[in-house]
Amino acid sequence: MERYRSIKMFFLIFFGQDADHWGDSYPEIVDSAIDFQEGVDDVLISDIDRFLREYPTNEEASRALNEITMGSVGDTASFPPTLIDFLSWLSAYLKQKQHA
Repeated sequence: MERYRSIKMFFLIFFGQDADHWGDSYPEIVDSAIDFQEGVDDVLISDIDRFLREYPTNEEASRALNEITMGSVGDTASFPPTLIDFLSWLSAYLKQKQHA
């Protein structure tokens, strides 16, 4: 799972215990992450897209992401509306910000 290091770091930093420090909503948190990183992380987008291809169901994805984050962001199955939907949104949102 080390190949998903960018996903691991993103979730640990921005969706970990201090998530409320970065914003009150997912777009606010992601915008803060983009500002903090001084731009959109291309590797993160690639990793999310590859992750979604490798783990196409919510059950597979949440099990893998829980392992990647070592459970430190809680049960990732609780990302609304589903983890797959959230990751798909995250990838699209980052791509949109990249071209803005």
